[in-house]
Amino acid sequence: MLDFLGVTEHFSCMENTPFSFPALFRDMAGEAVSLDGVFFSGSIVSANQEVVEISIEKGEFSNEVIFSFPALPEGRWSYNVLVQADDGSQRILFSGYISVLGVSRVAQLAGGTPMKNRTLLVAMPGEATMRLRMEWMATTAAQAFAYHALQSSKDAHADAETASQAAKTATDAAATAAGRAEEAEGYAGSAYASKVAAADSATAAGTSAANAARDAKSANDAKTDVESLAATWPETVSDGEKKIVEARNEAVTAIQDKQAAAVLAVGRASQTAQQNISSAQSTAVQAVQTAQTEAKETIEPLVQRAEIAKDDIDQAERRINTAATNATTSATSAANSATAAANALAAMPQVDDAGNMTLDGNITAAGGTFDGAINANGGINIPLAVGAATDTSAVNRLYAAGLAAVTDAFSVRCYPLLADCSSSNGTVFKTDREPNSLYFNVPPNSAFTVKCGLVTNARPMHNYSSIRGWVAPLRLPSVSTKFTARFGQMTTVARMGRDRDAFTLVPDQAAGGYKIGEIIDITFDHVRDADAGGYHIRVREIYYSNAEQKWKMKTTQALAPETSSNNGYPVCVYAVVYEQYQDGGYDTEDRGALWLLHGGNSSRGCVKIATVKGVHCFESIYPFSGYYLDMENTNSWALAGAFLPATMHLHCNNVNPAYYGFSSMESNIIVSEAVEDFVDPEAETITED
Repeated sequence: MLDFLGVTEHFSCMENTPFSFPALFRDMAGEAVSLDGVFFSGSIVSANQEVVEISIEKGEFSNEVIFSFPALPEGRWSYNVLVQADDGSQRILFSGYISVLGVSRVAQLAGGTPMKNRTLLVAMPGEATMRLRMEWMATTAAQAFAYHALQSSKDAHADAETASQAAKTATDAAATAAGRAEEAEGYAGSAYASKVAAADSATAAGTSAANAARDAKSANDAKTDVESLAATWPETVSDGEKKIVEARNEAVTAIQDKQAAAVLAVGRASQTAQQNISSAQSTAVQAVQTAQTEAKETIEPLVQRAEIAKDDIDQAERRINTAATNATTSATSAANSATAAANALAAMPQVDDAGNMTLDGNITAAGGTFDGAINANGGINIPLAVGAATDTSAVNRLYAAGLAAVTDAFSVRCYPLLADCSSSNGTVFKTDREPNSLYFNVPPNSAFTVKCGLVTNARPMHNYSSIRGWVAPLRLPSVSTKFTARFGQMTTVARMGRDRDAFTLVPDQAAGGYKIGEIIDITFDHVRDADAGGYHIRVREIYYSNAEQKWKMKTTQALAPETSSNNGYPVCVYAVVYEQYQDGGYDTEDRGALWLLHGGNSSRGCVKIATVKGVHCFESIYPFSGYYLDMENTNSWALAGAFLPATMHLHCNNVNPAYYGFSSMESNIIVSEAVEDFVDPEAETITED
């Protein structure tokens, strides 16, 4: 199993473009070193502390690893790559910053000087003479890839313009065809109207013929009636035979005249009707034929133009599809070339605005002079014989011993003071265990508050305190617990025996005096949230805003991602840590942080649960004078807790080294933050100065 010492490695890449590069591991003789059984992981941390995973896969060869980075916006990003050791712990392989460059830098890269592969020596602990070489594969071909990426991007832009023009042409042709179709529809409507008019004329002719036939029938009926009367008249009137005969003759003559006239009228009417019907039919047929001919002559060109327009649309669609395919191909080629260019950029040493350059690999020189300090984040190996007492080793040992003494000198102890301890349920404190400690019982099915007062034998102040932070060791039971403390100069009201969501300490808003401290309370859920994947932790920070002239409250939600009851909260927590890197003041922002130190079978021994604004040290005689614990025990057995001595840390030239020490070891588990106006939910009369 390989074991690596962490080194710092900085990269550059192009904005909004994912990139990857292979790394080959060889020994000093150039032989490949197998990576079987070696597990890698990595992540990128954004400015707002968002964590993005790095994809790491084994390559084609046994000694090859491929690191794939996601697309990032322009800026500067921190990252780290880890390997898993034999004992399961994570070791840093390399880490540093990624400089994400704008796309304008690609043109400069295409015409730059040739680049070379980079080689980084990696040391193995326990074997001082053994080194591994980790090679990043970057060649002059990457410059060609960068140029090709630019050219492909231009081609893709031109194809997109061609596709846009073709689409516009197809749209115009479709609009023209639609207009011609509307004209054809108008002509067809005119033809239909002519056909209707012809049908109306035929109907009128039929009506005239029917009227003529009815007149003829009436005349014939009259003739029949008269003849019947003439035949019966001589038999009924014998005396007037002569007159009757004469009358009959006259009647017959009249009837015959009328009959002839009627027949003539019927003939004339029939002839007139037939002429009108024929004329109407001829006119209607001619009108329909004329309309059909005109409609055909008008529609056929429109149909032809529509078919031509359809062909134009089909051709335009094919050109659009071809252009889209070409654009996709060009974009893919551009992306591949951009990835190669990004890999090439990562292989190039970069010069920042201050003129600094990071060189990868080894530097061999006969000597050199440096105006400033030399920082070697990966460590410095000085080959010395065992036990050799040289000036260099003597200086190192002196500094190591001196730092230990300085650390102790800059730490101020605070001890539990039984006289300043109390509880809301009459809990009896025990002092017969470890020296300078207090124990108390947690009865079953109980809820109460315990106060632990602290005292120190040092007064780190005249008008200003030198305290910049504190560490409060705890022994907490596996129950729902809230920790509350005040830090800095302010007047507070204590409220004991409330439920855990109530405020144990609140600002005394009626009191005068300084308002340059803050109240911190931390609430632990002792039951793991399986859906969220851990234990919930809530932090509330109450402070005064001088700009707004009101009290504010910042609420931070954190999640401890522990998976086993062996790492449960709060039973595994053994210290609460508050540190600020320098003195706070009115309306300062995020000058400090809260950490929890915990044991258990966990790789996270120091977790950051909140950022805090920081307090002003003016008139802070005892800036950290005690804390409160609220317990809610629903278990059926009693548990025990303990107060242990706390530690306050002094600053060094207004810089608190303890802040940077805890920051270097932290695992950030903050989930969300929210700031709102603080409103005191109740009034109380007990005041704590």
